[in-house]
Amino acid sequence: MEWITTIRDELYETIALELTSLSLPGRVLDVGTGGGLLPLKIAEKIPHLQIYGMDSSQKAIDAARKNALEMGIANPPKFDIGDVSSLSFEDNYFDAVVSTFSLHHWPDPVRGLNEIFRVLKPGGEALIYDHWRNPSPAAKEQLRKDYGRLLSNLALLHLLFVSSSLTEEGAEKLLHDPALKFQAKELKRHGIFLLLKLKKGQ
Repeated sequence: MEWITTIRDELYETIALELTSLSLPGRVLDVGTGGGLLPLKIAEKIPHLQIYGMDSSQKAIDAARKNALEMGIANPPKFDIGDVSSLSFEDNYFDAVVSTFSLHHWPDPVRGLNEIFRVLKPGGEALIYDHWRNPSPAAKEQLRKDYGRLLSNLALLHLLFVSSSLTEEGAEKLLHDPALKFQAKELKRHGIFLLLKLKKGQ
């Protein structure tokens, strides 16, 4: 569906620009990478980074590797199957971790976020985006201005009935769970998405 592609690609562009602004020195992990489109976008924008994409689906990983080959990027991401509840990386390995539209699928979100905490270097950031099931009136109006009434209505229907179990209240509850290890935690509203912005202490 074209409207999904348009909105998704704009978000991926935003994430790549945010990572550029962080001036990261080394490695970035994308959790729930799907077809690998976000890591490929990051690799295009920031070629010096080592980008990793992880997904629980072998079919998704095969598609991501195929996409990387077709794009012919000089420093392609590394794609592998994996489980966010038990990441196969050593402690303090990544400078940043990102995830889009994956959190609401995790069987134990706190455990997954704590695994991300473990593999982040001190001072590292996690940017966890997901669909916002019930966007604010202002977010809905901006969506209509950006994409027109028909496409925005399709997007909102998709959020409500298909994609997301993440509400603003659910996100706040997750961030305030006493078992969550991150020291700095912030919930941001990004259009029709919610962003959990998390930072590991030094």
